[in-house]
Amino acid sequence: MEKRLLEPFLRGAEAAVHEISLAQAIWRQVEAEMARCGGRLLALDVSVGAFSGADPESLEFALGLLAGQSDWPEPQVRLRTEPLALVCRGCGAEFAVAGAALACPSCGSMDADPVRGTDVRLESLEVESDRGETDTSG
Repeated sequence: MEKRLLEPFLRGAEAAVHEISLAQAIWRQVEAEMARCGGRLLALDVSVGAFSGADPESLEFALGLLAGQSDWPEPQVRLRTEPLALVCRGCGAEFAVAGAALACPSCGSMDADPVRGTDVRLESLEVESDRGETDTSG
């Protein structure tokens, strides 16, 4: 089979590898926290930045695979998309990006730095303690 026929599949595989490595990093955090606090993992909350480059569906799938191989019966994976937010270098205003409008709504400057929405991170875990109490830790 010619390489050009495989290119769409290879691009998809490269993207999946990215989400798998992100899921593995998140799962290492989950395991470390669970080793520290004990109990039964009920759910994990993950923030996926709109400009993180991660595909939420692929990440959720990868986390589900890792959870299925864990000591806890399949915890709920809750993903939240975090919109891109910038801070203006000109006036210091922080603003959410709406569509393609990147100009500061306060002063019109296009010179801004991202402050949210560019990463993927574990936000919190919902854990049932060995005594049956539910705790959400962040």
